[in-house]
Amino acid sequence: MPRSTRRRAFVTATTTALAAVALSTLASGSAQAASVATWDKVAHCESTDNWSINTGNGYYGGLQILKSTWDAYGGTQYAAYPHQATKQQQILTAEKILAGQGAGAWGSCGSAAGLAYDHADPYPSTPSTPVSQAGDFYHAIRAADGSWTGFKPLGGANGAAFFNGSQEAITATPDGSVQVLGTGKDGNLYHTARYPDGSWQDWNRMPGAGGAASFAARGEAIAGMPNGDAQVMAIGDDGRIHHNVRFKNGTWQGWNQVGDWQAQRIAASALPNGDLQVLITGTNGNVYHNVRKTDGTWQGWFAVDGAGTAATFAASSIAIAGLPNGDAQLLAVGNDGNTWHDIRKADGTWQGWKRMDGANGATTFAASSVAIAGLPNGDAQLLAVGNDGKAWHDIRKADGTWQGWKTTGFGAQKAGLTGTPSGDAQMLVTRG
Repeated sequence: MPRSTRRRAFVTATTTALAAVALSTLASGSAQAASVATWDKVAHCESTDNWSINTGNGYYGGLQILKSTWDAYGGTQYAAYPHQATKQQQILTAEKILAGQGAGAWGSCGSAAGLAYDHADPYPSTPSTPVSQAGDFYHAIRAADGSWTGFKPLGGANGAAFFNGSQEAITATPDGSVQVLGTGKDGNLYHTARYPDGSWQDWNRMPGAGGAASFAARGEAIAGMPNGDAQVMAIGDDGRIHHNVRFKNGTWQGWNQVGDWQAQRIAASALPNGDLQVLITGTNGNVYHNVRKTDGTWQGWFAVDGAGTAATFAASSIAIAGLPNGDAQLLAVGNDGNTWHDIRKADGTWQGWKRMDGANGATTFAASSVAIAGLPNGDAQLLAVGNDGKAWHDIRKADGTWQGWKTTGFGAQKAGLTGTPSGDAQMLVTRG
């Protein structure tokens, strides 16, 4: 594609022209417009359908818009940069650029998509108020001072009010962003990000292995690494374990299968030294541990010892968190339905599983889904879906003492949790 054509078009806007565009747009309504389907074709040509792309070439987002053009046509009402806005917001701004500069602003990509000949309004009407349902993703923040924001829904793909899925994962990266994965209702894996300013990137369907358009996932985990990358582990629809990397610049490594093992569940966390520690439950239901070292080699799978003298530990839900001292803390729901805690110390030795106390003096805490995250102060925060169907929160302090379980009161099915550099803990749950 001759990018020089697009670049020349993108820098032609002047103050006078912008004023004329504003007037003509008000007068003509959607005369200069294009359907979402046509904009999708442009995005496929410009960015291979990546609405959050930022490669450092000076063009941003799915439609590869210059920052100066984005500013000139009012894009900053949505986000500072195009790639930080939702797909719908990028298209709405592109509509104004189309009215002002014509289809030639996208050069051969606009021509191939038929942009000049499609005059449909991409968003012709406001849909009826959507209603949340079980499986919708909700997000909350427990600030470092202990205050809570409350759970709020995550917007869905293409401007939808909700994202509904069966599996989810969340992690923070050193810049304060939060990366989120979700298995959608179609069974495919999607990715989004929350920026430090609180804005969200639109959901993007993740490409599959070997050029496939999508990656069907039975389970997923994501870990923010010290170098700014995010490493992804996922269980494919064949039950095999796969690894991917979202690099700091927003590009992706692509999927690589990790051996021939199969898994039912998966969890992962970064360690301060750059290692990735991974947990799975195998096809036999037992918990296994592995390490991906900083050089990309793998330690190999080892069964995690059970409680007491048991050789293995069976679990229905697993989670792992890296701590600043190099320890990794594990949280699991055992085959007795209760929550258990373990520590793999920085020197590679293990504390051993300990069954957790329950709320209000109870000797056990029954749960269906668990999550754990390390915080910069050395605490570990926990989130679990109790047997009452509510999300509960606990803290294991750096000195080894426990806060005790406290209910959030929010009905949930699955729990996710990450600690951010600011000391906040961000929660992700699927609604019950």
